[in-house]
Amino acid sequence: MSEIKLSVFMMFKRCPGIRSLVEPQIIIRRCPFCDEEIEFFEYETHLTCPKCGRIVYREPSESCLSWCEYAERCITDLESRGLINKDRAKELRKFIGEERGSR
Repeated sequence: MSEIKLSVFMMFKRCPGIRSLVEPQIIIRRCPFCDEEIEFFEYETHLTCPKCGRIVYREPSESCLSWCEYAERCITDLESRGLINKDRAKELRKFIGEERGSR
């Protein structure tokens, strides 16, 4: 295994967020447009509200994006694999900038 592949493997092996992919929790949120209850798996970033049809984003966990040194890499990876769209990636990068700028 090359050094780069090994370092990426080790990064994700130690990532506390990986547990959400193995044993996902359900997170309940309310649609900000119609107040419908929406159930997210913790790895889902957005869903279409079943009542009003609008896109509802689940807010990112501060315990991940605000402190993890690999947050930017994770966003880039999610975007490149099509798991989040460009608008969501931009929103998450803005969140990182605001959080790190406020320290």
